[in-house]
Amino acid sequence: MTDRHLRAALGLVAALAVVGALVSAPPARAISGVIWSGSVYVDQWGFPNDRRGTAELGAAQNSPQGIAPMATLKVGGDVNDNLSISAKACIGCHGIDMEHVALDYQPRSWFNIQAGRIVVPFGEFTSRADPGSYRTGSQPLIYDMGRMAWGGATAMNLGIVPAPYVDTGALVYGIAWLGSKVQLWYGGYGVSGLRGSNGIDWASMRTLPYNDNNGQPAYGGRATLSYTSDPGDFLGDASVGGSYMQGKYDRNARLGYQAWAVDGTFRLSKLILRGEYARRKTDLDPTATGYPFAVVDPFFVKDGFYAEAEHPLGKYLNLVYRYEELKRTGTPLPNAPPQMTANSRFTRYTGGIVVTPAQNLFVKASWEYWDTSDFGRFNTYHAGIGGAF
Repeated sequence: MTDRHLRAALGLVAALAVVGALVSAPPARAISGVIWSGSVYVDQWGFPNDRRGTAELGAAQNSPQGIAPMATLKVGGDVNDNLSISAKACIGCHGIDMEHVALDYQPRSWFNIQAGRIVVPFGEFTSRADPGSYRTGSQPLIYDMGRMAWGGATAMNLGIVPAPYVDTGALVYGIAWLGSKVQLWYGGYGVSGLRGSNGIDWASMRTLPYNDNNGQPAYGGRATLSYTSDPGDFLGDASVGGSYMQGKYDRNARLGYQAWAVDGTFRLSKLILRGEYARRKTDLDPTATGYPFAVVDPFFVKDGFYAEAEHPLGKYLNLVYRYEELKRTGTPLPNAPPQMTANSRFTRYTGGIVVTPAQNLFVKASWEYWDTSDFGRFNTYHAGIGGAF
């Protein structure tokens, strides 16, 4: 089956499923069981040695350092026994945005439909993108949303798929139990897709209008296999997962992208280990002018990983360590920084602490050492306070 026919089939299946859900649902009633939740976090990102002529100064001048808010507010409720609605607003370094507004139809555990502006399930970190759900002061480089040194549109241009990736479309998903302790979550989706003209324009993904720019839906899916342990087991909960997506991102639907990721999470007593690898291949416009190098291959590849460990140290203190890498292979874009080469690499080492002095209140502090192939070596720090409700 060709990509064109597959996209058409996915679109038809999603449309029929939504129509079936609406036809079988009873007349709409007032929303009941409304639940509010959210989080607020304020983070200070700084460069301790931004003296004249240092790598820190160059990185600081090309980074959105300083104090930034990260706040979310979510509301959800039941329309009837099978249909619910939820909406989540987000305030961050990208401004104010609706992170999602979606209808969720759940007639069976193995078959459910979510439609609207949805959070696309790509990677394990998607489920932990709120600051209250991860221990470090920053997101992993492969999922960075906007707090990256040299992360401008013509430089490293953020991560593989900045999280949370929010898009307009529909997700069909379900859960299957393989015994009493092993669970399989699976989902496939069709969405508008990433946007840009010559490389992905992440700012446009957070800018109205949210409709597709080329009329061709992108599609993908994710599957996660999880093991639930008994309380007190040394070998605790564990999960492994895989994600995939592809589509066209330019207005004329000539330039495509493909992305995939694998992840794993394991708990040994009180120690939690996590790791993810992600890769994205993105077509370049060979007719564009201004490339700093000859365009041998009309595409570039970004890939990277992170490995993370966290554990408690007493009742109120948690420690976290992270090692990660992000690479970009391929000619830089026109107007890229002159230092940037066709094989650019960021390696970052992070150590951090999280103090929870009261229920639902947390204080974060972390130190980051950056070793980059093109922009030198430098240090940064994060310090913040937040809470969840």
